[in-house]
Amino acid sequence: MRRVRRRAVLAAALAGIAAATSVAGVAHAGEPTGSISGVVRDTRGAVVPDAAIGVYLNPSSDAVQELQADARGRFTIKGLKTGAYKVRVGLGGWSEWAPGRVTDPEQARTYQVRAGRTTVANSVVTAAGVIAGRFFGPDGKPAANASVNITNVNDASEHGGVTAADGTFRIRVQPDQTFVVSYAVGALSQYVPHTFDRSQATTFFVASGQTVRVTDRAIALGGISGRITDAAGAPAGNVYVSIINVDTIASAETNTLADGTYDYRGLLAPGRYKVSFTAPGGRQYAHQKLDYETADIVTVTSGETTVVDDQLLWVPAPQ
Repeated sequence: MRRVRRRAVLAAALAGIAAATSVAGVAHAGEPTGSISGVVRDTRGAVVPDAAIGVYLNPSSDAVQELQADARGRFTIKGLKTGAYKVRVGLGGWSEWAPGRVTDPEQARTYQVRAGRTTVANSVVTAAGVIAGRFFGPDGKPAANASVNITNVNDASEHGGVTAADGTFRIRVQPDQTFVVSYAVGALSQYVPHTFDRSQATTFFVASGQTVRVTDRAIALGGISGRITDAAGAPAGNVYVSIINVDTIASAETNTLADGTYDYRGLLAPGRYKVSFTAPGGRQYAHQKLDYETADIVTVTSGETTVVDDQLLWVPAPQ
């Protein structure tokens, strides 16, 4: 009898744990439920397609349910236990709480869900801003399929997109915020207007419902290539080459081939660089300098490849 009783107590305890870890607000089979539905529009009267909808019993906890509004801004969340809920509307990088234009969940309206009924939670959210424009390559042709990144200068949040075949783009952004715009040029990001230096990028304030237009032409990348020999004059293969931008401290790396050559053309932003060579036995900087401070500065010009040859001061040990 004691063994049977212990098993019964254990089973009850496990059942209690399971009940405690179930998601609040999600109804179990047979329980009476209700639903919340609505339409999301913005302050200009346009429907907001594909908004992310989340329903919360407690805004500081996870959502009870989440889904995406349809192309007409409509949504319905079913199977909710009776209770009081708040509705969060995600707008792609920012959010508001129903019935809209509320960012503090404590000030959001509470929607009462009753069994067998549908509670309406329509929202009118702040109209997004838009940054749109067109980018061109160094040759003046449209920059197709280039990644575009729009960064909020206040909180570092980002909005992204890709240019169309004609180089155009159109990206919705959080309204009443300030942004910098960058786009892909090869493996690098160029900021508008015409710079690789973020500190020189133009900032764009975008008001609710406003479209800000941006156009830019990419800078042609440059590069560095050369040939490394050892102290005996033989080709130095598998030498680690580091190319350091003097002004930004950004670096790029490659290795020499068996014939001692290396090639980093068309991959560098125009600017000033120092180049180091590392192999078993030591490191040196161009040209035959032992430290960064005394290393020669190499200038990379837009669209050009600068040749940097050097001879190591030692013969690397065989690897």
